[in-house]
Amino acid sequence: MAPELWKPEVYQGARKRRRYFEGWYFKQVTAGAAESWSFIPGIARGEASGEGYSFVQAIEGATARSWWFEYPLAAFEASRRELRIRVGGNEFSRGGIRLALESADGRFEGEIGFGPSTLLPSPFLSPGVMGPFSFVPFMECRHGLVSLHHRLSGSLRHDGREIDFEGGRGYAEKDWGSSMPECWLWTQSNNFPAEGDSFMLSVARIPWLGGSFVGFLCAASLSGRLVREATYSGARLAEIAIGDESARVVIEKPRTRERFEVEARRARGGLLRAPVKGLLSRRIAESVDASLRLRWSRDGKLLFEGEAPKAGLEIVGDLAVRV
Repeated sequence: MAPELWKPEVYQGARKRRRYFEGWYFKQVTAGAAESWSFIPGIARGEASGEGYSFVQAIEGATARSWWFEYPLAAFEASRRELRIRVGGNEFSRGGIRLALESADGRFEGEIGFGPSTLLPSPFLSPGVMGPFSFVPFMECRHGLVSLHHRLSGSLRHDGREIDFEGGRGYAEKDWGSSMPECWLWTQSNNFPAEGDSFMLSVARIPWLGGSFVGFLCAASLSGRLVREATYSGARLAEIAIGDESARVVIEKPRTRERFEVEARRARGGLLRAPVKGLLSRRIAESVDASLRLRWSRDGKLLFEGEAPKAGLEIVGDLAVRV
């Protein structure tokens, strides 16, 4: 098996030539949660050999405005040994990002430094947040956690305005495969009152052997404890309710009598491009200005409770689930 399987943050697509995408998601929130910005570099390959492009997407939380910067395939470089991506003159790594983005719609330039990352353990038989599903060869989309939390430094200049990220909080993850799921719910924030507390949840309808099932991934760093729960860990969806303005998910793990209660409230969403058979031809709405409330208990005893602003939230398609 390829050694990068145990390093989901690095480039996974060196052998892929058709119907393939890989994208990294870097979310930045300024000190005091004043502003939230996300930058998404990646590569997209279509049906024919040589068809595709590399890209950087950007989205701002307060206005929900988004930007698309497209580059040729040859402008993309990535390492299979460490987190290091280059798209044109833009660089993304474990240590930070350097931007030189320019189009008729806008311009970004500057550098954001990243402090040490909070990482999820990656045991040999259960790599990253995908766990044993990492070894399944035919899944259309895979997910990786790059950093649950890191401190920010530096600044960007956007259309003449300086954005100061000194003392802010950062988060990073990624997806790769052929297409995103038909429908999913995703939410994340590391802007709880105590720095370092971070939570991510993804629920999706996943194609499987001619049918489908609803699975979930949940990862967190809460009060200094790293938590990973998923469909494969014995946890289950006890409740899922999606309304016009909010979503509620309850996860239970009978063996340990743990319970996670998650409530996310929508904010204005900006349009991002999502992959279908490799190329980013689908439009989805994402908010990076939502709110997230979390309650974690074990056997009735409260382990963590908190509310975080500047949360990421995507609700895509009709995720009808019976629990």
